[in-house]
Amino acid sequence: MAATLESSLEDPLRSFVRRSVLELGSGTGAVGLMAATLGADVVVTDLEELQDLLKMNINMNKHLVTGSVQAKGGRNRRLSFSTRLHTDGRLHIL
Repeated sequence: MAATLESSLEDPLRSFVRRSVLELGSGTGAVGLMAATLGADVVVTDLEELQDLLKMNINMNKHLVTGSVQAKGGRNRRLSFSTRLHTDGRLHIL
C-alpha cells in the first residue's frame, strides 16, 4: 500500500477519495492514516498487542482524516493467496 500512496502523491489525479482500504500488519498505522487523510475509508489491522498503539495514533491524528479509519485486531491466521477473499466487491486496495 505504501507504493500505491507514493504513486498517488506523484500523480494528483489518482485519488483515494471513497476508496475502501484494508491494511494488513499496520504496525503504528502511519500508512493507513495517510490513506485516510487522502480520503479513503481504511481498516488498519495488526496483532492484538498493537491495538492500543493503533488506536492512540488514530485518536491523535483524527483531525487530519478526511475519510475514515478504524483499528481491528483479533485472531490472526496465515494468509493464503490461493484462498478467495470475500469482499462483495467493496475492497479497493489491500
